[in-house]
Amino acid sequence: MFSRPLLLALLGISWATVPARAQEPFEGETLISPKNSFDTFLIDMDGVTVMTWHGAHRPAANAYLLPDGSIVRPCEDPNAQFSSNGGRIQRIDANDVVVWDFLFSNYDHIQHHDIEPMPDGNVLLIALERKTMQEAIDAGRQDISGEMWPTLIVEIEPVGASGGNVVWEWHAWDHLIQDADSTKANYGVIADHPELIDINYGRVGAAHGGGDWIHANAIDYNAELDQIIFSTRKMNEFYVLDHSTTTSEAAGHTGGNSGMGGDILYRWGNPEVYGRGDSSDQYFHVCHGVNWIDPGLPGAGNILAFDNGDREGPLDDYSTVAEIIPPVDSSGTYFLAPDSAYGPPAPAWTYVDEDSFYAGPTHGGAYRLPNGNTLITEAQTGLVFEVTTDGTKVWEYDHPSLVPRARRYWYSATTVPSVGGSAREGTDELLVVHPNPFRGSAVLIFVPPEAGPWRVEILGVTGRRVAVLPSRHGKDGRFLATWDGRDSRGRSVPAGVYFARLEGEGLVVTRKVTRLK
Repeated sequence: MFSRPLLLALLGISWATVPARAQEPFEGETLISPKNSFDTFLIDMDGVTVMTWHGAHRPAANAYLLPDGSIVRPCEDPNAQFSSNGGRIQRIDANDVVVWDFLFSNYDHIQHHDIEPMPDGNVLLIALERKTMQEAIDAGRQDISGEMWPTLIVEIEPVGASGGNVVWEWHAWDHLIQDADSTKANYGVIADHPELIDINYGRVGAAHGGGDWIHANAIDYNAELDQIIFSTRKMNEFYVLDHSTTTSEAAGHTGGNSGMGGDILYRWGNPEVYGRGDSSDQYFHVCHGVNWIDPGLPGAGNILAFDNGDREGPLDDYSTVAEIIPPVDSSGTYFLAPDSAYGPPAPAWTYVDEDSFYAGPTHGGAYRLPNGNTLITEAQTGLVFEVTTDGTKVWEYDHPSLVPRARRYWYSATTVPSVGGSAREGTDELLVVHPNPFRGSAVLIFVPPEAGPWRVEILGVTGRRVAVLPSRHGKDGRFLATWDGRDSRGRSVPAGVYFARLEGEGLVVTRKVTRLK
């Protein structure tokens, strides 16, 4: 277990600095939150657990690793007052101490499935809010025999150990349309309003998950665009919203960078929902795990979405990962031709294997990696695997239970703080650690570019010096140092991540070293 915060460059490596080695797995550590466990695990490329965080309850979806080595994790509230998968959010630090424990769960609303850490430390979360049957009828719903629970998205500013302020919110209930009853609210022509949601599409009721109507299941934030994207299980679509609005503007149809308030900016996957297609135009059959491809990665700005492929009937079920290029015009507006569905007509890239790839009807997701590969989670089987652009599988981890989604994180070679001097990146040949990870001892091999003096030391992840290593001459001008996993006093250090640091003549080079139990 790590005893200090991890210093991670979360998705912070420029594509230009990463070798294009797409036929090999991209090195890093993968975060998983198995559904049958209260714990979240960080595993290395060999599937070895290098860190464990102990949560309060089963996860609502996947956890997220933050730069200081803490995780933020949605989990179930066992005292929830209406059915959901969530209700509680915990932040657990790198010492496995809960530093924030927040409930968004009462009679009126409850956090549901996914969350999204924001750059400023706030947290976006998906929630359900309760509407009575009469409220649904008044809003134009026709087929209804009980409550209706539409989607709510809120942004929470953490306060103290368990508090939080709602600083922004969006309600699907503010953006409805229906064409069934002109005497009720929200009446209009559905095809004329693709920015709104047809309140009569989809099923609700005890046999269909209670009042859960839209069933949003994944959320992502694009800081460059100041936009939110979320996927829906029951609508078989994903939606893009303008986050630059105020809460008041998000409740209406004007304001924000888009000028559209809280209306839908872009949607894709099932044009029948907004009256511009039929069942033959439906692409997604249960949509999960939507996210933008991050800046600096191949396909940056495109959208990855997971199609569970849970089709009607018992046959023909198979999953697909789809990469969508949004139709954006020169002004940055999502383009929609009159009387047409939102493009593109098909994904730019897919991963599909009809014979062996089926994630089941719930969960699943995919994330792009810096070498162009894609990390995919086949949720029901617990299989996490990495594929190249041509679909070749180059890495896998098979967990014995359901894993909602998994994400990989990687390190920059110079993220460890320099002690007494500025650092700059060296080449791989300047400092090699073997084996890595190691159990007994590791040999550090380095070829100084100039005559000494040179210093070799081991640092903790906070930059604290653990040990200074004596070095000896090897063959061909190389120097060798050995670390046996002990500190300067001869005490065995805990398993975890450390940094080997070579310093001299104005050059500092660091390499991550992982000590196993």
